[in-house]
Amino acid sequence: MTFVPRTSFPDYRLTLASFKGHHQKALTKFGHLAPQIDLILEVRDSRAPVSTTNVLFDRVLARKQKIILYSKKDLSIMKPALLRKWHQNEPFLFVDTRNPKDARRILDAVGAFYSQMKPPPPLGLRAMIIGMPNVGKSTLVNTLRSVGYSSQLPTGISSKKNKKVARTGGQPGVTRNTSEIIRLSRDPDLLVYDTPGVFLPTVKDPETMLALSLVGCIQESFVDPVIQADYLLYVLNLQSKNGEGYAEFMDRPTNDIHELLHNIAKKKGRVSRDGSWDQLGMAQHWTNTWRQGKLRKFKGLFDVPAILEVSSTEMKQTIESELERLKDSGVHTRIINSLGEDGTGNSKARNRTAKDREFDIRNQLFKL
Repeated sequence: MTFVPRTSFPDYRLTLASFKGHHQKALTKFGHLAPQIDLILEVRDSRAPVSTTNVLFDRVLARKQKIILYSKKDLSIMKPALLRKWHQNEPFLFVDTRNPKDARRILDAVGAFYSQMKPPPPLGLRAMIIGMPNVGKSTLVNTLRSVGYSSQLPTGISSKKNKKVARTGGQPGVTRNTSEIIRLSRDPDLLVYDTPGVFLPTVKDPETMLALSLVGCIQESFVDPVIQADYLLYVLNLQSKNGEGYAEFMDRPTNDIHELLHNIAKKKGRVSRDGSWDQLGMAQHWTNTWRQGKLRKFKGLFDVPAILEVSSTEMKQTIESELERLKDSGVHTRIINSLGEDGTGNSKARNRTAKDREFDIRNQLFKL
């Protein structure tokens, strides 16, 4: 009998919010810093490229030039051709935030932007790295700084400047405050703010919450482990009808998460003589192997729209509908009220002038 994967996922009544106080504080600070910022680097997890898009960023950082960075390409089966379709008129890069070659590509793109600035900013180009929690922002800062400085040193010379300047970790919330400004390079002169990951006030549906859970944007304990495992099984079957993603535990594809978890327990020798086994423990184990990228043989994609390869028109409609939905959010209203209608700290968005930058000389927010 031919296996037929599920075409829809059960509507579990999940909590759709993980918006914390430091998230709102960060958004407000983004808006206040906006007049000082020349370029935005927005990081999204390429395993959940739709779910890790925070539409509030465009509202708060209105009219700012932006490069989108899709991280964790080493763990993702996202197709670059689909990204090109979605971003026909905006720059993006598909990267591994730990890879020096990809860091060089990013620095080259930022350097190209810098070279077009007339006149060049006297205190260097200031960028801000933003994104949802745990998408790789701080890891990226450390790699960029290491590559940016090492390329400017004589051969055989190392520098203490290459040490980590941003805390990293495998859980969301490691960075909770917008950093002091960090110098990435002196030629060209590039500086960046590392920022905390910012969640949405609410997400639109349970599937989005589950995708965010699988990539680590929320604490893994926030959603029932068996539901997470069931969603993982659901998206793996959409990608491959032969059960390739769990073939080491099953000799055939299945839609039954309890059957799969039981087989995992047997394979791991975790079934007691009396037949009892820890279903929650097996669910956590299996989802964590995917979340942490431990299955190097397999790569993941956890967003259904990306799996189905939705068109650029559908993607645009998704973004627009998200903005409309969030306009009804009380958090959204408070943030926009604190910044002004244009979203830039109660002042109209404009290019920074030489006088603005001269004032920055007194700014003590440098970490050089």
